[in-house]
Amino acid sequence: MLQAIRDRVTGIVAIFILGLLAIPFVFFGLDSYIQSVPQDAVAQVGDSEISVSEFQTEFSRYRAQLRQQQGDAYDELQANRPEARREFLEGMIDRRLLVQHAQSMGMAISANTIAEVIRNVPAFQVDGRFDPEIYRQRMAASGQTPSAFERELATDLLIQELPAAVTSSVIVTDADVDRWLRVQMEARQISYATIPSQSFRDEISVTENEIEDFYNENQGQFMRPERVRVEYIELDTRDMAQTVEVEEDVLRQRYEATQARFMTPERRRASHILIAAGDERAEEEARGLAQSLLERLESGDDFAELATEYSDDPGSARQGGDLGWIEPDVMMPAFETALYDLQPGEVAGPVETEFGWHLIRLDEIDAPRGQTFAEARSQILEEVREERADDLYIELSERLIDLVYADPTGLDAVAEDLGLELQQTDFFSRFSAEGLMNNPRVLEAVFSDLVLVERQASEPIEIDPNHALVVRVTEHQPSEPRPLDDVADEIRSRLVRDAAHEAARAYAVDLVERVQSGDETLEQLAEAEELELEQQQATRRSFELGSQVLDTLFSLPRPADSEVLLEVIPNANNWLLVRLEQVSPGDPDQADDAQRQSALQQIRFTRSSLEFEGLLQWLRENTEISVIEQRL
Repeated sequence: MLQAIRDRVTGIVAIFILGLLAIPFVFFGLDSYIQSVPQDAVAQVGDSEISVSEFQTEFSRYRAQLRQQQGDAYDELQANRPEARREFLEGMIDRRLLVQHAQSMGMAISANTIAEVIRNVPAFQVDGRFDPEIYRQRMAASGQTPSAFERELATDLLIQELPAAVTSSVIVTDADVDRWLRVQMEARQISYATIPSQSFRDEISVTENEIEDFYNENQGQFMRPERVRVEYIELDTRDMAQTVEVEEDVLRQRYEATQARFMTPERRRASHILIAAGDERAEEEARGLAQSLLERLESGDDFAELATEYSDDPGSARQGGDLGWIEPDVMMPAFETALYDLQPGEVAGPVETEFGWHLIRLDEIDAPRGQTFAEARSQILEEVREERADDLYIELSERLIDLVYADPTGLDAVAEDLGLELQQTDFFSRFSAEGLMNNPRVLEAVFSDLVLVERQASEPIEIDPNHALVVRVTEHQPSEPRPLDDVADEIRSRLVRDAAHEAARAYAVDLVERVQSGDETLEQLAEAEELELEQQQATRRSFELGSQVLDTLFSLPRPADSEVLLEVIPNANNWLLVRLEQVSPGDPDQADDAQRQSALQQIRFTRSSLEFEGLLQWLRENTEISVIEQRL
């Protein structure tokens, strides 16, 4: 959600900055990191601490985003490795440095700015207008409170003010744009012939000795991965919960002991009229309008009619201001305080929140009421079953640990003692594991020294709540070269391909030498060798030539007068014999406004990036930063 806001309120430099903060700053050494961090912090940045809980919360949210983005490709072990955790902490440190620097410059984000940004987020709008109810629903769905979200947004916006300030200080002149365009719009006149490697394959013969020699010299390329066969015990009490018998007396006693849990909170049905400040209406004008509407209500005007005509909340305005039933801790604090001080039919206001000025009417009160035992029974039964399953899991897992520690060399006695099935797998490798064995934690345990080398049973590996495995390797096939007979055809094909590619290159080089000798022109050679000679005025956008050809072509020096440059350039599995005939600088006068604007933005982006990197480096060099690695 914050990303959507960033995209709306920032430009290309901010996008760069966000990317910059996501990568490790490898150009900073670790000398400044000393062990002087408070007990509850993972890092201290100047006078500010990054607590362990703050780091864990942010890092968990980051991994959840990765999991959602990558789907089945997500690797929990990779995402949670120490290097990844340190890299993420570096980003948090950089953000903290930027906030401190912005605050030291007296920069701040006003409540009106925050409210304006939120009002302009499409996800919070209905028919193009901000809807407070939708906003509250989105917050509830994301597990955040509006106040926490708004604090995070304020920090985010404050950080973005810095790159905006850097961007505004970068000067790009028309001469800079012209120089850029001369390079980017440059055209190069070439003639070229394609030398396909495929044409030389029939000339290549590979002997059995050559295949064997290549195999012996490159056995590492033909290794079969190590494989294991595993026996394992699976402890899973999740399904047991549904079969646990629970006495009726237990359920009724639980209900009576926790009856307060089954009370529904008091609800209040309310209506409101929202008068928002913004570009069209100043703050004082908005409050004055709200006050005048209150006076009209006190004079007998109809609340619903005024809400329909004046309210800036499109969702409720269409309903005469009706907000429906409201439970505690849902609305903004000032709104909720005013609402719960009212009696049915009374109106409070004007009440100020970050969204504007409200007139609030209490329409009805729904007093708290409790669920009957019959209504709450299914919930209580589920809870008791889950608790008993938890208890059973703890009991069995503790017994499992004791039995494994008593004899880690086998699992037969463990399975018999616990009444669990001892299961076997077929051979699998790290790359062919399926089912339970494909779990990252299980794979890590299976191929650990304890299990693989010492042939001992693993500790219980929890792969889900109340679901664990103990594994032991029973057979191990080390990594070994695949037999020569299995890979001979693959080697032959590779040797033929490489030899044909080299033969094509040598042929192209020979053609260059023949042209440079002056005896034949490229056109004469092409005709004699039955090569198709093509002409093209290539630009940096001639993508059909391929990126490798373009990179080489535009790195060639400009030929002198009457000079012609010949170059052999690789192009995938083929070669191009290229003659560079002329280089024409780009003409800035031919660029339209869009091209000039794009050039200006790219130059500014590059310079701003360097400026911002310099700022971050200066902040790091001039701020005492301490990190405790053990707390990551």
